Formats: sequence, C-alpha cells, structure tokens
Amino acid sequence: MWKNKNFVMLFSGQIVSFIGIALFTTSLPFLIIHLDGQASDISATQSMFIIPQLLILLLGGMLVDQLPKKFLIVIINLVRGIALLLITYLIINKHIRIWHIYLLTFFLGTLNTLYRPTLKAILPSIVDKEYLVKANSYRAMAQQVFEMIGPILAAYLVATFSIFITFGINAVSFLLAAFAFAFLSMGRKPAVESKKSLWQQFKEGFQVLIQHKWLSYSILIGSVVNIGIASFDVIILPIYANEYFKGIESFGWLLSSMALGAFLGAWFISRQSEVSNNFKKYYLFMFSVGLLILFLSFSNIFLLSLLMMFCIGFAITSFVIIWDSAVQELIEEEYLGRVTSLQMFGGLLFLPIGYYIFGYLIDHISIRFAMFLSGLIIILASIIGILIVQKKN
Repeated sequence: MWKNKNFVMLFSGQIVSFIGIALFTTSLPFLIIHLDGQASDISATQSMFIIPQLLILLLGGMLVDQLPKKFLIVIINLVRGIALLLITYLIINKHIRIWHIYLLTFFLGTLNTLYRPTLKAILPSIVDKEYLVKANSYRAMAQQVFEMIGPILAAYLVATFSIFITFGINAVSFLLAAFAFAFLSMGRKPAVESKKSLWQQFKEGFQVLIQHKWLSYSILIGSVVNIGIASFDVIILPIYANEYFKGIESFGWLLSSMALGAFLGAWFISRQSEVSNNFKKYYLFMFSVGLLILFLSFSNIFLLSLLMMFCIGFAITSFVIIWDSAVQELIEEEYLGRVTSLQMFGGLLFLPIGYYIFGYLIDHISIRFAMFLSGLIIILASIIGILIVQKKN
C-alpha cells in the first residue's frame, strides 16, 4: 500500500493539515472566552459551522460524485488557507470580533459540505478494497498522533506568543495540504451522471442507502448520538477544563490523552481485515463512550479525568473506523459521495438544537449536569442500536 503514490500523497496532505486543525480546534473556544464570550457563544459558533452543511450538504454529495475529486480537495484547501490567513491578520491587529468567528465557521462549514464527502469517496478509488480498513486506520492513527501533540503545543504557543500563532499555522497547513494533493493522479470519471437530474441523483443515493438497512438505522441512531458526543467535545469539555482545572493547559492535556487512546483504538481496528459485519461491536464501542462521559461528569481529579479521556478516545475512534470502512466496503464507488452526504446530514441534523440546549444548560444549571446528560443520551441511543442488531440476528 505504501508503494501506491496516490495513497502516499493523500496521506501526506492530510498529515500536514492535521497539526493545523489540532491547534485551531484547541484555540478556538479560548479565543471566544478571551473575547468575553460564554458557553452560548461557543454553541453559536459551532452551530454556524453546522447550518450551511444542513442546507447544502446533499447537493454537495451529488457534486462530489460528478466533479473531479482532485480539483475539489486542492481548491478547498487553498480557500480554507486564505480564510485562516485573514482571521490571523485580524487577531494580530486586534480587530477580531466574535461575529468574525461566526462568519469564519459558517464559511468553513460550507466548504466542509464538499471536503468530507470527497475525502471519503476518493479513498476507494486509489486503494484496493482489502486495504480499506488499514488505510482508514493509518489515517486515524496519524491524525491522533498530531491531536496528541497539537493541544499541548497550542497551550505552549498561546502562553509563549499569542493565540494568533495557532490560526496562522492552521492557514499554512491548509496551503501545504493543497500542494500535496495537487500531485494526485486521478483517472477520469465517466460522464453518465451528468445526464441525470439532481433529483434522480439524490433518489439513487437514497435508494442505495436504504438497501443496507443497518446503515440506515445507524444514521438515525447516530444523529442522536452525535448530539451527545459533539456537544461534549466542542462545548462541554473546554468549559469543564476551564472551570475545574487550569484552562487551556488542562484542556490540551485532556485532548492529548483522548488522542492517545484514539491512536491505540485505530491500531486495534487496523488488525481486523473486515468490519462490515461488526455491527454489534460498533454499538458496544458507542455505549462505552456514553458510559465514560457519564462517569467523567462526577470527576474533579485530573489524573482520573485523563484516564477516562484516554478510554473515550479509544472507543470513539474504534466505532468511527468501523463505520467508515463498512460504508466504503458496502457502497459502490459511484454512489459514495451521495451516501456519505446523507450520513453526514443525518449526523448533523439535530446538532444546532443540541448545541443551543447544552450551552443553555451550562450557563443556567451546571457543567456537570450537561456532561451527565450528554453521556446518558449516547447510552440510550446505543442500547437501541444493540437491540436492533440482536433482533436482526
């Protein structure tokens, strides 16, 4: 697989961007806090990332199945890099406002409607099916290595220099990723899809999805689970670190511990050749995430919290790789963009409401109650998934 030039260039481009994204995601909530923002402002920022995806994601999936994938990922990374450079300039000159962050996340969310389906659809076109699990696992392992380093590095850079440096590095990482992706050699796609209307293309993708009932059920369950996981990851955790420990420094260590667990989870899954029949294991990993988050809501001991974040990272990455590899194994390449967009749409559908609810709970009740509720939502949804799998068997 490592002799495959296209895989190496795709892998290299993603590695370059991983470190920038890790710095960005660590720093963003603390930039909002620095601007006197509250949990509701962090929630609103994340909602601005989700809303454009809900509006145009399904159209994005159809475009991914038609347009050259190399062209898409190169252009998207160039545009993302330029946008982050502009934000870096505003931070340096102290002109940054919260509405600028809203605008940035809305813009990045719009680009994400094309970027994520493209990445998931491009892999089966350059890697043989028997290597898909390993390819997804290697990508996840590389991502987690940089997510281990990124939060700690972000805390150091912000403390030593200023928060602008993390946004600037993210901008450069996107530009370098675009350069790496430009060396991909992709075959031409047949033009048959262009003769069909958008409605016909959407209907085809939906019909392919419902033929695989497990995938359909999992998207519905995942849309509920994602409320708990995403709210925990982007809203609850930074506030938890800020209130009970040492702010961005503790947040960085918590994320790094989670990334270390995710790295080992990816390694564990990479040792399995097929995952399309591991549906029960998928939901068991999901259940364990909810249980761990629920236990974390009672912890104010930093070392114990680090241990639980390690286990959460292991479980999340394990079920995500199982899902991605199952979709790539079961769905034909020509439909992957549309099916991936439908899956993303389901996962994002309730997030703006979830972000608002959890932001409100943190501001008006407590961070611990919000964390407990997020874990409980994940547990209940995953139990439904386990029962469906058992009934099917």
